[in-house]
Amino acid sequence: MSAVRSFAMLKNILSTFITRVLGSLLTLVVVVLSARFLGAEKTGTVSLVILAVSILQLIGNFVGGGALIYLAPRNSMLKLIVPSYLWALLTSVAGSLVMEAFRGIPAGYFIHVLVLSFILSLATANFMALMSRERIRAYNVISLLQVVLLFISLSLFLLVFRYREVMAYIYGLYISYIFAFLTGFILIFPYLREKKEGKQPHLLREMFRYGTVMQLGNIFQFLNYRASFYFIEYFINRAAVGVYNVGIQLSESIWLISKSIHLVQFARISNEQDSYKAARLTLGLVKISFLLTLVCIAALIGLLYLCFPLVFRPEFAGIKPVMLVMATGILTFSVSIILSPYFSGMGKPIHNTISAAIGLVFTISATLLLIPRLGLPGGALAASLAYTASTIYQFVVFVRITHVRARDFLLTGKDITAFVTMIRGLRNPV
Repeated sequence: MSAVRSFAMLKNILSTFITRVLGSLLTLVVVVLSARFLGAEKTGTVSLVILAVSILQLIGNFVGGGALIYLAPRNSMLKLIVPSYLWALLTSVAGSLVMEAFRGIPAGYFIHVLVLSFILSLATANFMALMSRERIRAYNVISLLQVVLLFISLSLFLLVFRYREVMAYIYGLYISYIFAFLTGFILIFPYLREKKEGKQPHLLREMFRYGTVMQLGNIFQFLNYRASFYFIEYFINRAAVGVYNVGIQLSESIWLISKSIHLVQFARISNEQDSYKAARLTLGLVKISFLLTLVCIAALIGLLYLCFPLVFRPEFAGIKPVMLVMATGILTFSVSIILSPYFSGMGKPIHNTISAAIGLVFTISATLLLIPRLGLPGGALAASLAYTASTIYQFVVFVRITHVRARDFLLTGKDITAFVTMIRGLRNPV
Protein backbone atom coordinates (compact mmCIF):
# COMPACT_ATOMS: atom_id res chain seq x y z
CA MET A 1 0.00 0.00 0.00
CA SER A 2 1.48 3.41 -0.99
CA ALA A 3 2.18 6.14 1.57
CA VAL A 4 -0.60 8.28 0.04
CA ARG A 5 -3.19 5.49 0.31
CA SER A 6 -2.05 4.66 3.85
CA PHE A 7 -2.44 8.29 4.84
CA ALA A 8 -5.88 8.47 3.23
CA MET A 9 -7.03 5.34 5.07
CA LEU A 10 -5.73 6.58 8.42
CA LYS A 11 -7.36 9.96 7.86
CA ASN A 12 -10.67 8.21 7.18
CA ILE A 13 -10.28 6.09 10.31
CA LEU A 14 -9.63 9.18 12.42
CA SER A 15 -12.55 11.03 10.83
CA THR A 16 -14.83 8.03 11.37
CA PHE A 17 -13.63 7.61 14.94
CA ILE A 18 -14.31 11.25 15.84
CA THR A 19 -17.76 11.05 14.26
CA ARG A 20 -18.51 7.79 16.05
CA VAL A 21 -17.38 9.29 19.38
CA LEU A 22 -19.74 12.23 18.98
CA GLY A 23 -22.54 9.99 17.75
CA SER A 24 -22.03 7.51 20.59
CA LEU A 25 -22.03 10.29 23.19
CA LEU A 26 -25.32 11.59 21.81
CA THR A 27 -26.69 8.05 21.67
CA LEU A 28 -25.80 7.59 25.32
CA VAL A 29 -27.58 10.84 26.13
CA VAL A 30 -30.63 9.52 24.26
CA VAL A 31 -30.42 6.30 26.30
CA VAL A 32 -30.26 8.28 29.53
CA LEU A 33 -33.14 10.55 28.48
CA SER A 34 -35.41 7.64 27.61
CA ALA A 35 -34.46 5.76 30.78
CA ARG A 36 -34.99 8.77 33.02
CA PHE A 37 -38.26 10.07 31.56
CA LEU A 38 -39.91 6.94 30.14
CA GLY A 39 -39.00 4.50 32.89
CA ALA A 40 -37.96 0.87 32.64
CA GLU A 41 -41.15 -0.61 31.16
CA LYS A 42 -41.61 1.97 28.37
CA THR A 43 -37.89 1.77 27.64
CA GLY A 44 -38.38 -1.98 27.32
CA THR A 45 -41.15 -1.43 24.77
CA VAL A 46 -38.95 0.95 22.77
CA SER A 47 -36.17 -1.66 22.87
CA LEU A 48 -38.46 -4.36 21.45
CA VAL A 49 -39.73 -2.06 18.67
CA ILE A 50 -36.17 -1.16 17.66
CA LEU A 51 -35.24 -4.85 17.84
CA ALA A 52 -38.02 -5.76 15.38
CA VAL A 53 -37.07 -2.89 13.03
CA SER A 54 -33.41 -3.90 13.14
CA ILE A 55 -34.13 -7.56 12.34
CA LEU A 56 -36.21 -6.58 9.31
CA GLN A 57 -33.57 -4.11 8.16
CA LEU A 58 -30.94 -6.85 8.34
CA ILE A 59 -33.10 -9.10 6.16
CA GLY A 60 -33.52 -6.17 3.77
CA ASN A 61 -29.75 -6.00 3.53
CA PHE A 62 -29.55 -9.44 1.92
CA VAL A 63 -29.51 -7.45 -1.32
CA GLY A 64 -28.70 -3.87 -0.30
CA GLY A 65 -26.08 -4.44 2.40
CA GLY A 66 -22.40 -5.36 2.33
CA ALA A 67 -22.80 -7.08 -1.04
CA LEU A 68 -23.35 -3.67 -2.56
CA ILE A 69 -19.94 -2.47 -1.32
CA TYR A 70 -18.30 -5.57 -2.74
CA LEU A 71 -20.03 -5.47 -6.15
CA ALA A 72 -20.36 -1.73 -6.82
CA PRO A 73 -16.73 -1.17 -7.94
CA ARG A 74 -17.34 -3.75 -10.68
CA ASN A 75 -20.94 -3.00 -11.70
CA SER A 76 -23.46 -0.28 -12.56
CA MET A 77 -24.79 1.43 -9.43
CA LEU A 78 -28.31 1.76 -10.84
CA LYS A 79 -28.55 -1.99 -11.46
CA LEU A 80 -27.58 -2.57 -7.83
CA ILE A 81 -29.73 0.05 -6.10
CA VAL A 82 -33.07 -0.73 -7.82
CA PRO A 83 -33.25 -4.39 -6.69
CA SER A 84 -32.02 -3.25 -3.26
CA TYR A 85 -35.01 -0.91 -2.91
CA LEU A 86 -37.52 -3.48 -4.18
CA TRP A 87 -36.16 -6.13 -1.84
CA ALA A 88 -36.42 -3.67 1.07
CA LEU A 89 -40.13 -3.17 0.34
CA LEU A 90 -40.81 -6.89 0.06
CA THR A 91 -38.99 -7.84 3.25
CA SER A 92 -40.48 -5.00 5.29
CA VAL A 93 -44.05 -6.02 4.43
CA ALA A 94 -43.64 -9.80 4.54
CA GLY A 95 -41.27 -9.75 7.51
CA SER A 96 -43.56 -7.53 9.58
CA LEU A 97 -46.49 -9.87 8.94
CA VAL A 98 -44.45 -12.89 10.03
CA MET A 99 -43.14 -11.15 13.16
CA GLU A 100 -46.64 -10.00 14.06
CA ALA A 101 -47.94 -13.55 13.71
CA PHE A 102 -45.23 -14.81 16.11
CA ARG A 103 -45.72 -11.87 18.52
CA GLY A 104 -42.29 -10.48 17.79
CA ILE A 105 -43.71 -6.93 17.67
CA PRO A 106 -45.16 -5.21 20.77
CA ALA A 107 -48.94 -4.87 20.52
CA GLY A 108 -50.06 -1.73 18.70
CA TYR A 109 -46.78 -1.03 16.88
CA PHE A 110 -47.10 -3.20 13.73
CA ILE A 111 -47.46 -0.36 11.20
CA HIS A 112 -44.64 1.61 12.78
CA VAL A 113 -42.28 -1.36 12.61
CA LEU A 114 -43.18 -1.98 8.95
CA VAL A 115 -42.66 1.62 7.82
CA LEU A 116 -39.57 2.28 9.93
CA SER A 117 -37.86 -0.90 8.75
CA PHE A 118 -38.56 0.01 5.11
CA ILE A 119 -37.13 3.52 5.46
CA LEU A 120 -34.10 2.25 7.35
CA SER A 121 -33.42 -0.43 4.73
CA LEU A 122 -33.50 2.20 1.98
CA ALA A 123 -31.18 4.47 3.95
CA THR A 124 -28.78 1.59 4.57
CA ALA A 125 -28.63 0.75 0.86
CA ASN A 126 -27.73 4.38 0.17
CA PHE A 127 -25.03 4.23 2.85
CA MET A 128 -23.52 1.11 1.31
CA ALA A 129 -23.50 2.81 -2.09
CA LEU A 130 -21.58 5.73 -0.59
CA MET A 131 -19.15 3.35 1.11
CA SER A 132 -18.51 1.57 -2.19
CA ARG A 133 -17.19 4.88 -3.53
CA GLU A 134 -15.23 5.40 -0.29
CA ARG A 135 -17.32 8.48 0.55
CA ILE A 136 -16.43 8.02 4.19
CA ARG A 137 -16.87 11.63 5.24
CA ALA A 138 -20.32 11.87 3.70
CA TYR A 139 -21.39 8.70 5.47
CA ASN A 140 -19.98 10.01 8.75
CA VAL A 141 -21.77 13.34 8.50
CA ILE A 142 -25.14 11.76 7.69
CA SER A 143 -24.78 9.21 10.49
CA LEU A 144 -23.93 11.93 13.01
CA LEU A 145 -26.75 14.23 11.92
CA GLN A 146 -29.18 11.31 12.11
CA VAL A 147 -28.33 10.85 15.79
CA VAL A 148 -28.47 14.62 16.36
CA LEU A 149 -32.00 14.72 14.93
CA LEU A 150 -33.10 11.84 17.13
CA PHE A 151 -31.63 13.59 20.17
CA ILE A 152 -33.29 16.93 19.33
CA SER A 153 -36.65 15.32 18.56
CA LEU A 154 -36.67 13.24 21.73
CA SER A 155 -35.57 16.22 23.83
CA LEU A 156 -38.41 18.33 22.45
CA PHE A 157 -41.03 15.68 23.13
CA LEU A 158 -39.78 14.76 26.61
CA LEU A 159 -38.58 18.10 27.97
CA VAL A 160 -40.47 20.82 26.09
CA PHE A 161 -43.82 19.19 25.23
CA ARG A 162 -43.63 16.82 28.25
CA TYR A 163 -44.96 14.01 26.07
CA ARG A 164 -43.47 11.02 27.85
CA GLU A 165 -44.80 8.06 25.94
CA VAL A 166 -43.24 5.39 23.72
CA MET A 167 -44.43 7.29 20.63
CA ALA A 168 -42.13 10.19 21.52
CA TYR A 169 -39.17 7.94 20.71
CA ILE A 170 -40.84 6.48 17.60
CA TYR A 171 -41.56 9.93 16.17
CA GLY A 172 -37.89 10.72 16.67
CA LEU A 173 -36.96 7.59 14.72
CA TYR A 174 -39.22 8.64 11.83
CA ILE A 175 -37.56 12.05 11.61
CA SER A 176 -34.00 10.71 11.77
CA TYR A 177 -34.56 7.78 9.37
CA ILE A 178 -36.29 9.92 6.72
CA PHE A 179 -33.46 12.46 6.90
CA ALA A 180 -30.85 9.71 6.48
CA PHE A 181 -32.64 8.26 3.44
CA LEU A 182 -33.18 11.57 1.64
CA THR A 183 -29.66 12.94 2.14
CA GLY A 184 -28.12 9.59 1.20
CA PHE A 185 -30.19 9.41 -1.98
CA ILE A 186 -29.20 12.95 -3.01
CA LEU A 187 -25.52 12.04 -2.63
CA ILE A 188 -25.70 8.76 -4.57
CA PHE A 189 -27.86 10.16 -7.37
CA PRO A 190 -24.87 11.16 -9.58
CA TYR A 191 -23.54 7.58 -9.36
CA LEU A 192 -26.85 6.22 -10.67
CA ARG A 193 -26.06 7.85 -14.01
CA GLU A 194 -22.74 6.08 -14.36
CA LYS A 195 -22.47 3.25 -16.84
CA LYS A 196 -20.06 0.34 -16.64
CA GLU A 197 -18.80 -1.47 -19.69
CA GLY A 198 -19.88 -5.06 -20.15
CA LYS A 199 -23.18 -6.90 -19.86
CA GLN A 200 -22.84 -7.88 -16.18
CA PRO A 201 -24.61 -11.26 -16.45
CA HIS A 202 -26.32 -12.82 -13.43
CA LEU A 203 -25.83 -9.68 -11.33
CA LEU A 204 -28.98 -10.18 -9.25
CA ARG A 205 -28.02 -13.77 -8.52
CA GLU A 206 -24.56 -12.60 -7.49
CA MET A 207 -26.09 -10.02 -5.15
CA PHE A 208 -28.17 -12.70 -3.47
CA ARG A 209 -25.29 -15.16 -3.31
CA TYR A 210 -22.81 -12.80 -1.74
CA GLY A 211 -25.41 -10.89 0.28
CA THR A 212 -27.01 -14.02 1.72
CA VAL A 213 -23.75 -15.39 3.09
CA MET A 214 -22.78 -12.01 4.52
CA GLN A 215 -26.19 -11.08 5.93
CA LEU A 216 -26.81 -14.44 7.53
CA GLY A 217 -23.69 -13.77 9.53
CA ASN A 218 -24.92 -10.27 10.40
CA ILE A 219 -28.33 -11.59 11.43
CA PHE A 220 -26.81 -14.31 13.57
CA GLN A 221 -24.51 -11.73 15.12
CA PHE A 222 -27.34 -9.31 15.78
CA LEU A 223 -29.33 -12.07 17.46
CA ASN A 224 -26.26 -12.70 19.60
CA TYR A 225 -26.59 -9.10 20.72
CA ARG A 226 -30.35 -8.95 21.18
CA ALA A 227 -32.09 -12.36 21.18
CA SER A 228 -31.90 -12.36 24.97
CA PHE A 229 -34.49 -9.53 25.01
CA TYR A 230 -37.25 -11.99 24.20
CA PHE A 231 -36.07 -14.46 26.87
CA ILE A 232 -35.78 -11.70 29.49
CA GLU A 233 -39.32 -10.54 28.78
CA TYR A 234 -40.56 -14.14 28.99
CA PHE A 235 -38.68 -15.16 32.15
CA ILE A 236 -38.75 -11.81 33.99
CA ASN A 237 -40.75 -8.86 32.56
CA ARG A 238 -40.63 -5.98 30.06
CA ALA A 239 -39.18 -3.54 32.60
CA ALA A 240 -36.18 -5.88 32.93
CA VAL A 241 -35.73 -5.63 29.14
CA GLY A 242 -35.44 -1.87 29.53
CA VAL A 243 -32.82 -2.17 32.27
CA TYR A 244 -30.83 -4.77 30.35
CA ASN A 245 -30.97 -2.76 27.12
CA VAL A 246 -29.52 0.32 28.80
CA GLY A 247 -26.75 -1.80 30.34
CA ILE A 248 -25.69 -3.42 27.08
CA GLN A 249 -25.94 -0.17 25.11
CA LEU A 250 -23.55 1.44 27.56
CA SER A 251 -21.23 -1.58 27.28
CA GLU A 252 -21.39 -1.75 23.49
CA SER A 253 -20.63 1.96 23.17
CA ILE A 254 -17.02 0.92 23.80
CA TRP A 255 -17.01 -0.82 20.41
CA LEU A 256 -17.06 2.55 18.67
CA ILE A 257 -13.26 2.27 18.38
CA SER A 258 -13.32 -1.11 16.65
CA LYS A 259 -16.33 -0.24 14.51
CA SER A 260 -14.77 3.01 13.34
CA ILE A 261 -11.71 1.08 12.19
CA HIS A 262 -13.90 -1.71 10.77
CA LEU A 263 -15.87 0.60 8.51
CA VAL A 264 -12.85 2.04 6.70
CA GLN A 265 -10.94 -1.25 6.82
CA PHE A 266 -13.66 -3.14 4.89
CA ALA A 267 -13.79 -0.59 2.08
CA ARG A 268 -9.99 -0.64 1.81
CA ILE A 269 -9.59 -4.44 1.89
CA SER A 270 -12.35 -4.86 -0.73
CA ASN A 271 -10.09 -2.88 -3.08
CA GLU A 272 -6.82 -4.52 -1.96
CA GLN A 273 -5.40 -7.11 -4.37
CA ASP A 274 -2.52 -8.24 -2.15
CA SER A 275 -3.80 -10.74 0.46
CA TYR A 276 -0.57 -10.50 2.46
CA LYS A 277 -0.94 -6.73 2.86
CA ALA A 278 -4.59 -7.17 3.85
CA ALA A 279 -3.58 -9.68 6.53
CA ARG A 280 -0.79 -7.51 7.96
CA LEU A 281 -3.09 -4.49 7.99
CA THR A 282 -5.73 -6.47 9.87
CA LEU A 283 -3.20 -7.82 12.36
CA GLY A 284 -1.95 -4.35 13.26
CA LEU A 285 -5.48 -2.97 13.65
CA VAL A 286 -6.47 -5.89 15.92
CA LYS A 287 -3.76 -5.03 18.41
CA ILE A 288 -4.51 -1.32 18.41
CA SER A 289 -8.25 -1.91 18.82
CA PHE A 290 -7.74 -4.38 21.68
CA LEU A 291 -5.55 -1.98 23.66
CA LEU A 292 -7.84 1.03 23.26
CA THR A 293 -10.93 -1.04 24.08
CA LEU A 294 -9.33 -2.25 27.31
CA VAL A 295 -8.63 1.33 28.41
CA CYS A 296 -12.18 2.44 27.57
CA ILE A 297 -13.78 -0.43 29.49
CA ALA A 298 -11.93 0.51 32.66
CA ALA A 299 -12.81 4.19 32.22
CA LEU A 300 -16.51 3.60 31.52
CA ILE A 301 -17.05 1.24 34.46
CA GLY A 302 -15.26 3.64 36.80
CA LEU A 303 -17.36 6.54 35.54
CA LEU A 304 -20.56 4.55 35.89
CA TYR A 305 -19.95 3.79 39.57
CA LEU A 306 -19.15 7.45 40.28
CA CYS A 307 -22.09 9.00 38.43
CA PHE A 308 -24.86 6.37 38.57
CA PRO A 309 -26.98 7.99 41.34
CA LEU A 310 -26.95 11.31 39.47
CA VAL A 311 -28.06 9.87 36.13
CA PHE A 312 -30.38 6.89 36.59
CA ARG A 313 -33.44 6.06 38.63
CA PRO A 314 -33.07 3.39 41.35
CA GLU A 315 -35.07 0.95 39.16
CA PHE A 316 -32.04 0.83 36.82
CA ALA A 317 -29.63 -0.44 39.50
CA GLY A 318 -29.29 -3.73 37.58
CA ILE A 319 -27.20 -1.92 34.95
CA LYS A 320 -23.98 -2.15 37.00
CA PRO A 321 -23.75 -5.95 37.34
CA VAL A 322 -24.74 -6.35 33.69
CA MET A 323 -21.82 -4.18 32.57
CA LEU A 324 -19.31 -5.85 34.88
CA VAL A 325 -20.22 -9.34 33.66
CA MET A 326 -20.13 -8.26 30.00
CA ALA A 327 -16.71 -6.57 30.23
CA THR A 328 -14.70 -9.65 29.20
CA GLY A 329 -16.94 -10.41 26.24
CA ILE A 330 -16.88 -6.78 25.09
CA LEU A 331 -13.08 -6.79 25.12
CA THR A 332 -12.79 -10.14 23.34
CA PHE A 333 -15.29 -9.22 20.66
CA SER A 334 -13.36 -6.07 19.76
CA VAL A 335 -10.97 -8.50 18.04
CA SER A 336 -13.82 -10.13 16.10
CA ILE A 337 -14.99 -6.74 14.82
CA ILE A 338 -11.59 -6.21 13.18
CA LEU A 339 -11.25 -9.77 11.86
CA SER A 340 -14.69 -9.74 10.18
CA PRO A 341 -13.91 -7.22 7.41
CA TYR A 342 -10.80 -9.21 6.50
CA PHE A 343 -12.91 -12.27 5.65
CA SER A 344 -15.62 -10.20 3.90
CA GLY A 345 -13.17 -8.05 1.98
CA MET A 346 -11.21 -11.08 0.76
CA GLY A 347 -14.41 -12.75 -0.48
CA LYS A 348 -14.69 -15.27 2.38
CA PRO A 349 -17.68 -14.01 4.41
CA ILE A 350 -18.71 -17.61 5.16
CA HIS A 351 -16.29 -17.57 8.10
CA ASN A 352 -18.12 -14.61 9.63
CA THR A 353 -21.38 -16.48 9.20
CA ILE A 354 -20.03 -19.60 10.88
CA SER A 355 -18.55 -17.51 13.69
CA ALA A 356 -21.87 -15.77 14.29
CA ALA A 357 -23.76 -19.09 14.17
CA ILE A 358 -21.45 -20.51 16.83
CA GLY A 359 -22.11 -17.43 18.96
CA LEU A 360 -25.86 -17.75 18.46
CA VAL A 361 -25.81 -21.37 19.67
CA PHE A 362 -24.02 -20.20 22.81
CA THR A 363 -26.41 -17.27 23.20
CA ILE A 364 -29.60 -19.35 23.07
CA SER A 365 -28.37 -22.28 25.13
CA ALA A 366 -26.63 -20.19 27.79
CA THR A 367 -29.52 -17.70 27.97
CA LEU A 368 -32.08 -20.45 28.57
CA LEU A 369 -29.85 -21.92 31.26
CA LEU A 370 -28.63 -18.77 33.02
CA ILE A 371 -31.46 -16.20 32.94
CA PRO A 372 -33.93 -18.31 34.98
CA ARG A 373 -31.17 -18.88 37.58
CA LEU A 374 -29.24 -15.60 37.64
CA GLY A 375 -31.62 -13.03 36.16
CA LEU A 376 -30.11 -10.13 34.20
CA PRO A 377 -26.48 -11.00 35.07
CA GLY A 378 -27.21 -14.42 33.56
CA GLY A 379 -28.16 -12.76 30.27
CA ALA A 380 -24.96 -10.73 30.37
CA LEU A 381 -22.87 -13.84 31.07
CA ALA A 382 -24.52 -15.66 28.16
CA ALA A 383 -23.67 -12.75 25.84
CA SER A 384 -20.08 -12.67 27.05
CA LEU A 385 -19.68 -16.41 26.40
CA ALA A 386 -21.16 -16.05 22.91
CA TYR A 387 -18.83 -13.17 22.02
CA THR A 388 -15.81 -15.12 23.18
CA ALA A 389 -16.77 -18.29 21.28
CA SER A 390 -17.31 -16.33 18.04
CA THR A 391 -13.96 -14.60 18.34
CA ILE A 392 -12.05 -17.82 19.04
CA TYR A 393 -13.33 -19.35 15.80
CA GLN A 394 -12.34 -16.33 13.71
CA PHE A 395 -8.95 -16.14 15.40
CA VAL A 396 -8.16 -19.77 14.59
CA VAL A 397 -9.29 -19.44 10.95
CA PHE A 398 -7.37 -16.19 10.46
CA VAL A 399 -4.16 -17.78 11.78
CA ARG A 400 -4.66 -20.82 9.54
CA ILE A 401 -5.33 -18.79 6.38
CA THR A 402 -2.65 -16.14 6.81
CA HIS A 403 -0.03 -18.36 8.50
CA VAL A 404 0.70 -15.66 11.06
CA ARG A 405 1.82 -16.99 14.38
CA ALA A 406 -0.39 -16.67 17.45
CA ARG A 407 2.34 -14.72 19.21
CA ASP A 408 2.17 -12.10 16.45
CA PHE A 409 -1.06 -10.95 18.07
CA LEU A 410 0.79 -9.89 21.22
CA LEU A 411 1.15 -6.15 21.56
CA THR A 412 4.74 -4.91 21.40
CA GLY A 413 6.48 -1.61 21.96
CA LYS A 414 6.95 -1.35 18.20
CA ASP A 415 3.17 -1.52 17.66
CA ILE A 416 2.55 1.30 20.13
CA THR A 417 5.29 3.42 18.57
CA ALA A 418 3.88 2.81 15.09
CA PHE A 419 0.39 3.79 16.23
CA VAL A 420 1.63 7.04 17.82
CA THR A 421 3.58 7.80 14.65
CA MET A 422 0.45 7.26 12.53
CA ILE A 423 -1.60 9.67 14.66
CA ARG A 424 1.14 12.31 14.51
CA GLY A 425 1.30 11.82 10.76
CA LEU A 426 -2.40 12.62 10.52
CA ARG A 427 -1.90 15.91 12.35
CA ASN A 428 1.29 16.80 10.50
CA PRO A 429 1.23 15.12 7.08
CA VAL A 430 4.38 15.34 5.05
